[in-house]
Formats: sequence, structure tokens, C-alpha cells
Amino acid sequence: MTPVEKLQFKNAALRILHAPGGPLHSQRAGQAGGELPPLEMTIVFDGMLEREEAKTTGADVIATLKSAHEIFRNVRCNVVWWRSDREIVHEVAPAPVIQMGRCFADWTRREEKKRPEILFADLKKFEARSRLVIVAAKPGYAVEEEKLLRESLNPFLYRRLLWLENQKTKKVWGVLGMTSDEK
Repeated sequence: MTPVEKLQFKNAALRILHAPGGPLHSQRAGQAGGELPPLEMTIVFDGMLEREEAKTTGADVIATLKSAHEIFRNVRCNVVWWRSDREIVHEVAPAPVIQMGRCFADWTRREEKKRPEILFADLKKFEARSRLVIVAAKPGYAVEEEKLLRESLNPFLYRRLLWLENQKTKKVWGVLGMTSDEK
């Protein structure tokens, strides 16, 4: 990531955590004598990414977040391997393992058509505790079932989701061709 992209990504992530209901809302985490609440986040890696692309994205995400705020020093990272609509694998990996690229040892690129609404439905079921969800994906996904997309993103996921395409941070609404009024 370029320095500008890192800054945009950091600001987008912190905006999510400072939102109402987030762990940094109203700076309640930093009040006198209070410790920072534990943070759980999810990083989704698209199977269409090349191994090196996925490794550098993972390293950039972890490094940028750790330098952004102290809440990221002790974070539980859930890693989701989005291989196909039928194969979405959830694992837990320490942030240093992601940053060093060791969790990509068994990476195989998969050239399969996938639908983001299926991924979001899966994330809604299995990653509900995550306060920040980052999807590193190839560009060009289109939604086939908008009703399923809306059901999957509501009531919370659309507020916690960052979509990375080619290392550029975007809110999921803009990427998938929806406006924020369509929630």
C-alpha cells in the first residue's frame, strides 16, 4: 500500500471502531482507569488473489492497524478463506502469523465465480462478534440477489465491513453498486 492508501485504510477502520456501539465510541475505552476492550476482527482473503498479493495485503493490513491505535496490539484475528460459494473456511490466526505470511503456506489460487452476498450471509452467521471485517478481494464482483445481500448486511455487518480491491479501501455499498439509501 502507498502511504496515502494506508492513511485512508487506517481512517476507515478507526471510523468503524468509533461509530456508536463500537469499542472506541466516545472514547469510553480510554476513560480514567479503564482498559481497552478486547477487539475481535476478521480478515477475508479472496481465493482469486495470487499468493504474494494475499501475503502483502495481510501484512499491510496488520502493520497499518497496529500503528493506527493501541487497541490493535492485542487483537483476535479470524481469517476467512473465501475459495468458492460452497467453500468458505474460517480459522483463527495470530496477527504476527498473518503479518509474516506464514498462514499462506498452503495457498492455492482458485479461479471461480463467487457471489459476495453468499460470503456476507456466511459472515453474518459465523463472524458476528467481529467489530471490524476486512475483505481483500479481486475487483469486479456483481450482486445477483440483492434481497439476500440486504438481509446479510443488516442489522450490523454493513457498519463493520471494509472492502479492499487492489489495496484501495472502499465501503461495500460503493463497490457493489448500491447507495447508502438502499440499506
